[in-house]
Amino acid sequence: MSCCGQKRAQQRQASSAFVHELAAPHGSGSRFPMGRAYFEYTGPTAITVVGSATGRQYRFATPRMPVAVDVRDRGSLAGVSLLREVR
Repeated sequence: MSCCGQKRAQQRQASSAFVHELAAPHGSGSRFPMGRAYFEYTGPTAITVVGSATGRQYRFATPRMPVAVDVRDRGSLAGVSLLREVR
């Protein structure tokens, strides 16, 4: 018999691996020590993208909602057709 509690714990751990920083936080940029760029998804649903430089997963849950991205991942995200950098 399986235990759904373990599945919930695994799901929480997996979802916490995503970067969900939608707005610029106050204070130092410790999450992005090299700086940040902002991208938005222009497609109809949601998308998850992995930055090639850092290996971070960026979740674009809502179309046209800016998401903060480590500046080192800027190049790889710029190559995704339905993502665009916003300033």
